[in-house]
Amino acid sequence: MAELTENQKFNLLLADIAMAAAISTVGSSFDTPDAYVPGVIRDKWLAEARDEVLKRRVLSLANAGVASLQGVDAEQLLRAAQRYSVPVDEALAARMVEFFADKREALLRYRR
Repeated sequence: MAELTENQKFNLLLADIAMAAAISTVGSSFDTPDAYVPGVIRDKWLAEARDEVLKRRVLSLANAGVASLQGVDAEQLLRAAQRYSVPVDEALAARMVEFFADKREALLRYRR
């Protein structure tokens, strides 16, 4: 498999954090795999879930969560990642926050 770009990796990490939070919110559960790769929590839960209504609800919550996580500071992102066992350290959290801030700034400059 090809190496993930920074954009892909960061979005998959946020998707896993948001998905784990959404799954917990609706009272369902997930197993954090031993061999973590970005996106595995989301993909595995979706592959195993059988209730279509529950899937839609979790996906809606997770999508909102990803959007929210793109605007938090590094400390909040790190806490969320640790809470749901997504391997993000301080340096990676800081880089992710910088990446999404730069992306927002680029969009604002483009729209001017």
